Amino acid sequence: MGRSPRYVVGMSLAVVASFGLGIAVYLAHIRASATALINSAREIRTTADAEREIAVWKRRSGNDFWMESDHPGGDHSYDAQIANLAIARLRLVQPTAVTMGITMRAGQLRCVTVIEMTGWQPVAAVEINEWFDSGMPSRIHLTHSHEPLAATVEFPSSLTEDQRTRAFAVDTSCLVRRGGCKYAQDILPGIWQLEVPLSPN
Repeated sequence: MGRSPRYVVGMSLAVVASFGLGIAVYLAHIRASATALINSAREIRTTADAEREIAVWKRRSGNDFWMESDHPGGDHSYDAQIANLAIARLRLVQPTAVTMGITMRAGQLRCVTVIEMTGWQPVAAVEINEWFDSGMPSRIHLTHSHEPLAATVEFPSSLTEDQRTRAFAVDTSCLVRRGGCKYAQDILPGIWQLEVPLSPN
């Protein structure tokens, strides 16, 4: 006996609903992981903090989570990335990746980097660098590299906690938005207001 049209339609709807639920759960997990990664970057204040966060993510996501590399001048980098490419290929969301980098030199923390890139073309991007071994003035420096699409935010570790929090306030909803994030302002709200001009005094 053949199955009734009602049964076939019901099963089809159930499959579609299960597929949609699976995608929603996956995207929620990706966003939560990216948010946690950015929070880890913000928590790093010392070399010991950096080593702790590297170990935490290895336990959480495996030894292959970090990609290690050496660079001229003696820098040793740990880079990790969380992306939504598996779902983006279905054209359900814009391809988006959050990358965190930790740079050491001679065993000491040198820089913590957070990058979010999103979109097919053109790509919107924000790069954030906190420097621990520089003589930079204690202020946020903003490079309008490709305004309004992209910018780089740089600042020393001596910045106040409130300023650091605003500088690291990356919006991870870009990973799950249907339309994605189109400009640097969408990735880091208020980015163009972060830089405060130096006092003439």
